[in-house]
Formats: sequence, structure tokens, C-alpha cells
Amino acid sequence: MPETKILIVEDEKILAMGLKKKLEKLGYSVTDLTSSGAEAIESVKKVQPDLVLMDIVLKGAMDGIETAEFIVNLYDIPIIYLTAYADDEMLAKAEKTCPYGYILKPYKDSELKANIKMAIYKHNAQKEKVMDFEDIYREVTRFLDENEGSFKEGVLDGESLTWPFNIDIGLKNIYISTDRNNKAACSAFYRLLNDIARKYAISEENNVVVYPRGDELCLEFSK
Repeated sequence: MPETKILIVEDEKILAMGLKKKLEKLGYSVTDLTSSGAEAIESVKKVQPDLVLMDIVLKGAMDGIETAEFIVNLYDIPIIYLTAYADDEMLAKAEKTCPYGYILKPYKDSELKANIKMAIYKHNAQKEKVMDFEDIYREVTRFLDENEGSFKEGVLDGESLTWPFNIDIGLKNIYISTDRNNKAACSAFYRLLNDIARKYAISEENNVVVYPRGDELCLEFSK
């Protein structure tokens, strides 16, 4: 099994060096030590780690939360925050970036190992779910390829869609619904909609309908 690669983002050099030694002792590979948001982003561009240990409070233009948000959105790398104190307001802000854990300073070997193992496991499990969705995406698009039809464009107006989808192929219609508050697979669902709109002409007999139903956003179209 390859070593787990970890990036440390910590602006206290002594703490960063101590953390690096702990991680290497636990069997992890440290890709870099960075002390600012800009340095962290540049490091991730060069060598994408499996996980980032991010100090919430960083000096410079970007704090740890803003840096984490950028890395998660662009590279989908799990983040564990490092903090010297648990300020409720700061933690509430950090939660919006969906971190995989928090570790309070000073770091204990057992807490580091447990948090890192759980973060890697959860992230890999989520990636497997996305892969499952890709299989569904291919199945639906292949079905559309094999069956002639024509559709009317649905207007999404900025709604976000994600896995897991609920898909039901009926006698006349295909129904797809999803939690409209979850953004994880938004791009893949839009690809599906774009394929539908691109491949088929518009007619009154066959159309695409997008509508809200509680917390779900639903897509319905004719075969």
C-alpha cells in the first residue's frame, strides 16, 4: 500500500517541524511544509497530497478556512483543521468547508493517527459513491442513445444537483430526483442534462420537466 501523502500548512515553524516528525514516525509521507495560503495552494498544484493538515489561523491575505475552501473546490482533497482553541464562531465558519476533522494543539500521536485514518477512509468511500453515480450516468446516457426521442429544455435557474440520484425508468417516462441542497455531483448531473438537450429535438409529445418537491429537485422526461 502506498504511503499517505500529507501537506502541512502551519505558520509556526517549530510546530510544523514537530508535526512533520510525528507524521513520519507514524508512517506518513509529508509532501511539504507551508506557512501561508498562497504557498499551500502552490504546493498542492505541484504535488497533490492525499490530505491537508490546515492551521485555521494563518498570517497573510488568506486564512486557513479560505485556503481550505479553495483546495477542496479545485482539487477535492480532504482537510483536517489544526487549531489552538475551539472558538465557536470560527468553527461555525470552518464547518462550511466540510472538513474531515479538527485536531487541537498540542498534537497527540493517537489523535493524529485516528483523525487521518478516518478522513482518508471517509473520503475514499465518498469517491466510490461518485464512481457509482458515473456508472448510473453512463447507463442513462446509453439508454438515451439507443432510444429516439425529443425533449423540451428544462430551466434550472441555478439549482444544484448531486448524487445519490433516485432513478426510475417507467413505461413512458424516466424520473430522476436528488437532494437539491447537496452540490457534490452537480457537474455530472449538468452533463446529463446537456446531453439530453444536445442530442434530441424539441416536440410537444416529448419534453423535459424540472420541478422542486420538498428538499428534492426532480427531472422527468419521456422515453
